[in-house]
Amino acid sequence: MMAAVFFSGDAAAMKMITSLHPAQVSLYRFFALFVMSMPETVKSKEYPFGPKDDRIHLIIRGVFGGISLFLSYTAYRSLPLGEASVIMYCTPITVTVAAWIFLKEPCSIIQSILVIVTVVGVAFTTKLPSQIMGNTVIYTKENIYGFLSAMTACLCRTIQSICIRKSKNVHHAIVMFNFGWMTVIEGLILMAVFADYKLQECGTEWIYILLIGFFSYCGQNLLTLALKCECAGPVSTVMSATAITISFLLQVFLFHESTDISAIIGAVLVGLCIVGAGLIKFMSTLPENLPQCKLLKYVESDSITKQKP
Repeated sequence: MMAAVFFSGDAAAMKMITSLHPAQVSLYRFFALFVMSMPETVKSKEYPFGPKDDRIHLIIRGVFGGISLFLSYTAYRSLPLGEASVIMYCTPITVTVAAWIFLKEPCSIIQSILVIVTVVGVAFTTKLPSQIMGNTVIYTKENIYGFLSAMTACLCRTIQSICIRKSKNVHHAIVMFNFGWMTVIEGLILMAVFADYKLQECGTEWIYILLIGFFSYCGQNLLTLALKCECAGPVSTVMSATAITISFLLQVFLFHESTDISAIIGAVLVGLCIVGAGLIKFMSTLPENLPQCKLLKYVESDSITKQKP
């Protein structure tokens, strides 16, 4: 939950910075994570680039993690904070589908229903039902960029999560170190392609940049500690639900951006699916002789499993 608070603070600080391109702000964050990961990497006394068999997963995680962060910042700049968060924090659901495809993990009927409802929730957030019903919804160029950035960021986070699962035996400091140096290189490339470097304005923007570095480092470390103490399902569920709630509160009370019924319906649907996915994961860890677990096992007896050829 505290990781979600720090990540939400990071998003709010990013939205406060209006004079710098998201690629430049991303580069600041990448550099901060890289520098702050060094002491713990040295302390771990392990090879900094990870085991040979896991290096490709660490590299892929770094590439898609960097793209995800850049697109997240682009979405926060282009959309209201709450709407962007609803789309990007669908990862507990999208990871279920990706794990079924790539890791051969089971996907039950209940999980399949949650995936469908999540897609409907995202559609409401993008106001697609209003367009279908003939209501006038004006999409600006900035809105379209924001929606596409948020959806692509969600997909990149999903791939990133799969790579982390593939390299779960690697020390978290090594994972952070490789994420850091990979994203710094990626950030420099993004800066060259999308923006020209310029000095930030004096005053509060310096404070926001420092806060981004602090919030992102604290969030990443708290998330790592949470994953070491608890299963990934409940952790991602609590973090996503908390982040979506905080984002809407910040949108209304800090940035004074109004929301509409379509976005609220979308947030509620996605939030319910995230909580539902977390409850299923939690119940699967309980003793099988409990009545609730017997019911869950019965419902999941028709699990959709990907067969090996």
